[in-house]
Amino acid sequence: MKNYRHVIFDADHTLIDFNEDEKRSFRAAFRGIDRADEETVAAMWEFSYRNWEELGLNRVNDLEIRKKYHALYYVHIHALFEHAQRKYGLKNAEEAEKIFYRSLCSPSHEREGALATVRALSEKYCVSIATNGLSEMQNARLKEFKPCLTRLFISEDMGCIKPSSEYGAEILNELGATADECLFVGDSLTSDIALANKLGMDCVWYDPEERTLPEGYRVKAHIKSLKELLRDL
Repeated sequence: MKNYRHVIFDADHTLIDFNEDEKRSFRAAFRGIDRADEETVAAMWEFSYRNWEELGLNRVNDLEIRKKYHALYYVHIHALFEHAQRKYGLKNAEEAEKIFYRSLCSPSHEREGALATVRALSEKYCVSIATNGLSEMQNARLKEFKPCLTRLFISEDMGCIKPSSEYGAEILNELGATADECLFVGDSLTSDIALANKLGMDCVWYDPEERTLPEGYRVKAHIKSLKELLRDL
């Protein structure tokens, strides 16, 4: 690969594991209030996945969703415990929601080799993270990575989300960089890879499942392990 000044990572499902964090938070929310068995946790996690889709939070290219993404995120969290109250007779849904949110605002489960990879790359490159999400939550979940970072870009702070042009322009402006000086690493084709392609920025698709790259996307490399970056960069 060519020389870069900046390596920019996505957060969720690339460096950190939102699925495991959410399951941990459901356990915390139900513990001591009602039921925290794994069947309930799994059912709540599945409901969360469906509700996220129904609210349109995965449709990051929809202009209307972009405008209200962060407001919808809070709606989504509240809906989880309205559902739990109806489904499981949760006695104090408001308190459970607060516990869930506080638990999500704590250091994340890292993806395999993520922190070691970021630390190693930060010795050679300016490393940043660019993530869609809530500021308080992402700042806390990425706490372990912060000492290695040049910048942490969180969409709620920026007022726009990946893969909008505004989001990409703000990143480049804040870094004082051009697209050809940067490499973006992420798991999402519609968010991370789409943003890099829009900016004319080289990118790496992190894909542990080793799927086939769909037509219409351009990537510099396709990796199943973050440690591969240490070999190729």
